[in-house]
Amino acid sequence: MKIRMKNVLWTVVGIIAAIVIIGGAICLIDGRSPQAIIVAHSFPKLTMEDYEQVKGEKTDKSTVEIPEEVEFPREMRQYRVGGMQVFHMEPQDASKPIVLYIHGGAYLRNFSALHWAAMAEWAETTGCGIVAPNYPLLYCYTARDAHPLMLQLYQQLVKQYSAGRIIVMGDSAGGGFSLALAQEMRGDSIEQPKHLVLISPWVDVLGGDDTIQEHDTFLNAEVLRKVGTDWAGEIDPHDPMISPLNGDMVGLPPTDLFTGTWEIFYTDVVNTFDKMKAAGVDAQLHVAEKMGHVYPLWPCPEGKKARKEIAEIILQ
Repeated sequence: MKIRMKNVLWTVVGIIAAIVIIGGAICLIDGRSPQAIIVAHSFPKLTMEDYEQVKGEKTDKSTVEIPEEVEFPREMRQYRVGGMQVFHMEPQDASKPIVLYIHGGAYLRNFSALHWAAMAEWAETTGCGIVAPNYPLLYCYTARDAHPLMLQLYQQLVKQYSAGRIIVMGDSAGGGFSLALAQEMRGDSIEQPKHLVLISPWVDVLGGDDTIQEHDTFLNAEVLRKVGTDWAGEIDPHDPMISPLNGDMVGLPPTDLFTGTWEIFYTDVVNTFDKMKAAGVDAQLHVAEKMGHVYPLWPCPEGKKARKEIAEIILQ
């Protein structure tokens, strides 16, 4: 029995050692962690068939719940702003900032588990407050419905905390939405937030770099252009309200942009950064080689590193 148990233990040790060696070899050859490779191929890519099916849906997305497995360090209350569901957790103390998080999902999908997990992590590590609006989505609503509600929410937060404590952060569609809102605020003489953090922002709904499509295991440029046009509704898709890459960057707050070189938004994000710098914006660009869309949210070493960098930005 002892010999058999010893053999089992050595077998387990051998398997673990093999996994470590193989994982290390993959990392050296590919440049990405094994976890990142797995995550990159785990997202379902929206096909044209999916698009045709989703376009006809009128599902009520106005109410969502936080996954049971995600725990926030402080109470998360809910309320409505013009019918829009808002999740709100107070900061640890009056010295901490408030993160207004605008989630991605191609203006089609609600929060994902990765959104909730990242927000809970930042709330824990930085003590920041979190405000997460469940803004109106396709195919019941368009940008014209969502933007006024988001501006209303932002102005309420300014009255409660002051703009100097608010960080507007968003990923993908939410990143583009964040930038468009900042441009609207400036145009309407609304006090700007302290900082913008844009994670793989969708800044041009008709854009996307087709030369990167073969590397992007998540996004489908052809489908997204159709979805983006639907989100625009009666508005010209080139309008900065829809595609903020086309907007004026002068006077925007300090901004950090995160992107991976293997996502179709990479070129548009770099162009956004270049326009910001040319306009005198205090902008920083964070580029991860061979990483895909919204990689800072991924459960992998590269994502963890990016979330730590974002935590440091929150505490600036």
